[in-house]
Amino acid sequence: MVKYSSAMPLTLPRPLSHSSLTLYAECPQKYKFKYIDKIPEKPRHFFSFGSSVHQALEFFYGVKAPPAPSLEELLAHYREHWISAGYKDEAHEDQCFQEGRRILTLFYRKHIRDYQIPFFVEYHFDLSVDGVPVKGRVDRVDRLLDGRLAILDYKTGKALSEDRASSDGQLTMYQMALEELLGAQVARLAFYHLPTLTEQAVDRRPPGQVESLRRRIVETAEAVSAGRFEPRPEERKCQWCDYKPLCPVFQEAPPPVPSEDGELSRLVDRYGELQERAAELQEEAGRLKEELLEHLARRGYVRSFGARYEVSRASSLKWEFLDKKRVLELIRKAGLYERILAPSAPKIEQLMSDPLVDPDLRAALEELGSKTETPELKVKPI
Repeated sequence: MVKYSSAMPLTLPRPLSHSSLTLYAECPQKYKFKYIDKIPEKPRHFFSFGSSVHQALEFFYGVKAPPAPSLEELLAHYREHWISAGYKDEAHEDQCFQEGRRILTLFYRKHIRDYQIPFFVEYHFDLSVDGVPVKGRVDRVDRLLDGRLAILDYKTGKALSEDRASSDGQLTMYQMALEELLGAQVARLAFYHLPTLTEQAVDRRPPGQVESLRRRIVETAEAVSAGRFEPRPEERKCQWCDYKPLCPVFQEAPPPVPSEDGELSRLVDRYGELQERAAELQEEAGRLKEELLEHLARRGYVRSFGARYEVSRASSLKWEFLDKKRVLELIRKAGLYERILAPSAPKIEQLMSDPLVDPDLRAALEELGSKTETPELKVKPI
């Protein structure tokens, strides 16, 4: 194992974690506001929701000996430990609360038959990575029949990207910590997406991926200790950042001046108002959709009518393949590989932007392709 010990004295406000490493990579200035200046952010409902569901699963798997808690006990614990901070209003909070009940009920029914007490639940770790203090918490650790370990991390947010478990630094950090502190090899890493009850699992990280994380930890610690906190503005992220009023990027910006063209100024403001209204309507429509689906399912209906509209309920099945390499091997052996190949434009563009790609290949691809400009209009409040 390569050592990446820092040549400079380290001064950190707190041990590094996966979340603080990610935050520094996104915006060192925001890291400073949060961890050095200790300016609190506004509560976010998705953090409260995730913590509420995580605590319920900790209770479910945290018993010292079988049997497992009953479904009624699980839901009671969820209700009694519900975190109310950050929701838009009571209706929004109730919608999220009911979603948590749905998740926990379906999770219980799916896993109660194979229920086993994990090796660890909510495993907290503190370790030194080449002189840098690091801490974290693993949702669940299972011991496999061969004595190796399996790491499982619950997710309650949006659907996971297809290859997230293969590349996410969080699982890499967990593997590194458990193998160092528990002295057992990690065999399996997985994210469990609770809203869809689907698991995305991969094999253990190769040594190079772990060494890359160790190097990143030391480099981040050195940057923090050296006081490097330059802002990294990005419109999509800065728009929702609680620290925007304090950020030097926006303090230095001159106040916006309305266009001298009165008609253009009116169109800009009207477009912005409609965009805000559209976002509100989309959120409301999403809530109504969930309520309608729940009502139809409860009554066993597939179709229902209002005075002016009708709705119908349909389901679709989607295949997911976790071991894609094995799938491709089987397809190749069957002589069907060419049938599943399709030149995806986004993937080709990603390939062409890779600086390691042969320039001759890039030039050949450019000759085969053509660019089409599609104008976009972005709007934000001022």
